[in-house]
Amino acid sequence: MRFKALTVAVAAAGALALAASPASAAANWQEVKTNSNWECLPYKTHTISTNIKFKPCVVTNANHDTQVVLVVQHSGTAAAVIAGEVVSSFGSNTLCNSSTLNPGFTRGCYAPTVTVPSSGGGTVNVRLSVNGTSNWYV
Repeated sequence: MRFKALTVAVAAAGALALAASPASAAANWQEVKTNSNWECLPYKTHTISTNIKFKPCVVTNANHDTQVVLVVQHSGTAAAVIAGEVVSSFGSNTLCNSSTLNPGFTRGCYAPTVTVPSSGGGTVNVRLSVNGTSNWYV
């Protein structure tokens, strides 16, 4: 699946957030190490701070195993408490635990891996909460 196909649909994904299938158990934040299997939208600045940016990424391997990742980058000077949610129309959904994100770090909340047909397509969206204030990517 090509993420470029998803970028067109991501603008309509706001409604998906309200109609998404139930999320899996809350995921923990992990280090982000990208490679050629990752396709991401540009970073968006969170409304609570210009130093905290986030974006959705889709990771797909040659077998069409796919997962959505909420990536958060913190360039500020004070720690922030983050939480979030990942939703997709193809079942890679999760809630992201509340966690402290220290300045200078980039972390990802990884939704479960699902197999997506080679025809691809679908929609994704992510929500990031920073110190209690939530923003959807779209």
